[in-house]
Amino acid sequence: MSNWHPRTQLVRLAQIDIERAVLEVAERNGLTYVETMQGLARAMESFSKHALRSERHPDDPDKGADEP
Repeated sequence: MSNWHPRTQLVRLAQIDIERAVLEVAERNGLTYVETMQGLARAMESFSKHALRSERHPDDPDKGADEP
């Protein structure tokens, strides 16, 4: 019997799907390790920016995070 939160298995399976997708894109496009990491960094920056905007401005997520 597991003491895991119900979402733990779903999240781990999604993480595996993400890893597989990244590997497929990198292989399909012949990306090097560094190029793949640059792509991931750019995606993480974009996700973070939009998450921060919606956190700071829930009624106007298109507003910049540093805007009052």
